[in-house]
This record gives sequence, C-alpha cells and structure tokens, in this order.
Amino acid sequence: MAQHAPAGSGNCCKTIARFLFSHVGLFLLVTIYAVAGAYIFIELEKDYEESKRAAKRRVTKDVNDSLNYIIGLLWYKNNEEMTKKDYHTMVMKNIKVFHDFVVDKARSDIKYDGNLNTWDYDWTFPKSLLFTVTTMAVIGYGHIAPTTKTGRIFCIFYGVIGIPLLMVFLANIGDFLADSFTYVYSRLCCRWCRIRRRFSEMRKGRTVEKRELWKDDVGKEKYLPTDKVIVPITVNLSVIAVYLMAGGALFNWWEDWDQLTAVYFAFITLTTIGFGDLVPGNSFLGGNEGITATLKMLVTVIYCLFGMALLSMCINLMQEQLVTKTRWLLTELGIVEEEIDPMEKYKYKKTQRGTVMETDRDHDGNKRLSLMTVNEGESTSKPPRVPVIKEEFADW
Repeated sequence: MAQHAPAGSGNCCKTIARFLFSHVGLFLLVTIYAVAGAYIFIELEKDYEESKRAAKRRVTKDVNDSLNYIIGLLWYKNNEEMTKKDYHTMVMKNIKVFHDFVVDKARSDIKYDGNLNTWDYDWTFPKSLLFTVTTMAVIGYGHIAPTTKTGRIFCIFYGVIGIPLLMVFLANIGDFLADSFTYVYSRLCCRWCRIRRRFSEMRKGRTVEKRELWKDDVGKEKYLPTDKVIVPITVNLSVIAVYLMAGGALFNWWEDWDQLTAVYFAFITLTTIGFGDLVPGNSFLGGNEGITATLKMLVTVIYCLFGMALLSMCINLMQEQLVTKTRWLLTELGIVEEEIDPMEKYKYKKTQRGTVMETDRDHDGNKRLSLMTVNEGESTSKPPRVPVIKEEFADW
C-alpha cells in the first residue's frame, strides 16, 4: 500500500494543477485573489483611516469653536460705539483670520465637510475590490491608494503576483474566445460562400443536395479550409464597437453620464489606459447595501474583465489578418519567396478543351478536383513532377 501512495498523490496533484489552469480554475484564482487582497488592504489601512477620522472630528470641533468665537466677538463689538467704517474693517479682519484658520485645518486628507460625526471611508469593500482589480489589470484609476508603509510594501508584492496571474487568465480566455469566434464565423458566415461555390460549380442537370448546418462539410478541407479562415478586420472592429456601445448604455443608465462620456469611460477602461478622470461611483462605489448594489458591482467587474479579454481577442485576430496580407503583398512583389503546398498553390482555369470547369476568383476551389503527383502525400527532396489534374464526380 505504501508503494502506491506516491503515484496516487502525484495523480491528485496533476488533477489539481490541470483544474487550476483551466478556464474555471483561473477565474476562481483571480476572484479569490482579488477578494482576499481587498480585505487585506482594508485591514492594513484601517488604523490610518481611523486616525484621519479622529483628526477630522478635532478639526470640526476647532472650526465650530472658532465660528462661535467670531459670532460672539461681532455681537460684542456691535454694542460698542464704532463707526461703520471701523466696524466693517474689524469684521473683515476677523473673517480673514477665520478663513485662513479653516483653510489650514480643513486640508484634503481630512475631508472636512462641516459635519462632526460623518466620515466617508476610503477602504470599503467595493472601493478596495475596485482597487485590487484595477491594480491587477494595470488600469490604476487612482481613486484610492495605500498610504501606510505596510500597505505600500504589500501592494508591491500583490502586484508582482496579481498582474501576471490576471494576464495569464486574460490570455487563456482570449484564446478560447478567438477559437470560438473563428469557429462560429467559419460555420455561419462562410457557409454562404460555400453554397455559392456549389451552385457555380454545379454541372448541368445536377442539383445540390441540401445539407443541415451541423452536417456541412467543414474542417480541414484541401481548398479554403474553414479551420484556417481569418476573421476580417471589419468584423472585429464591429464587435469592439458593439461591446463599447453596450457598456456605454449600461454606465449611462447607472452613472447618469451622457452616452459619449460613458463610451469614453468604457474605452479607457478596457484599453487599460485608466486616466482616473472618471470612476464608476454610483454603480460600484455608492456604498449602498443590498443585493442590487452587489449585482452592479459584479456586473461592472465582469464587464471590465471580459471586455479586456474580448479586446485582446479582436486585436490578435486583426493582427493575424494584417500579417497574412503583408506576407501576401511581399510575395506578390517578389520580395519574399514562400513555399506553398502544391495542393494550395494552383488555381484552376478553364483549359482550351474545356475539360476543367472554371472556378470564379472569389470561390477558388470547392471543385471536386485533385492534384496528383507521383508520390502524393510523401515528402521528397526532388522537385515534384508536373501535376496531373483529374476531375472527380463521385459525389456529383
């Protein structure tokens, strides 16, 4: 029994590691890491926040005492025999002293608002969670930041681990979205092109058999294989525009921003620019308790994370098309010589005898033709012989 224990523990570790690096596992890791970091930052900054609250109470009391003193002084001086000019000079002098006193006491970190018992905590859970997510995503709104030495040291180590973790998660999700999007596009959008090819290449007196979408011949075809279909740049840009408009409508409803401002915020967030001029206050930092505020917070976080993965996916797909177009252009100009599979190299044209039907330029190859060499499918160092074009009518 003791001999089988290491093998069992090894399989268990492999299973755990496989789960952690799956889509669900990485999502759970990012969620746990962000939530745990939010609570840790709250604990690290709590003492300093309480000290600022106490300082605000002292400042408020001092300002109220000074205000009462000024009122009493002016009332006392009003009963004395003074000219109007002297009384006005005395009043302005005391008001200036009171103004300088308030400005000196009510500095920005105190957040003086004239109320003795109110305090707007910086490190609430929604604000802290937004801070951890924007730190991991390198957005950095700047709405709050750690001020204690312990908090700043922890923030460094938190970012060192959290940033790569989120990048791996976004790359994982981006690859999955890219594969899924390409799959759907090739089976839906390209099916219309394949139907056009079938009709254009149909022999007289023949009919094209109707096929269900899921029964369509897709995959690694020799001519225009659907697993190599490149999603056009216009489609990717349309997906990005629709997602930004959806986010704009959402934040326009929650934040009372105009549509342009809401779309601008969505773009700045998803591109991880994060100027910090706009922060989701009502939907994320409102401080309202209840299921509605919690759902808004979750939707905001999911929109940002999924949007960054979607944007990464679209950029990668557009990059593929740009690289392909550039390689094609360089090949056409003769700058680059590219070795192409003979099965993909030749485009069939109508011969003088008419033995091979012409394929339109935008179709290029759904025809039941095959290029056959002496040793088809085998690699050889010798130049291949001139291919013989044969026409197959097995399925027609």
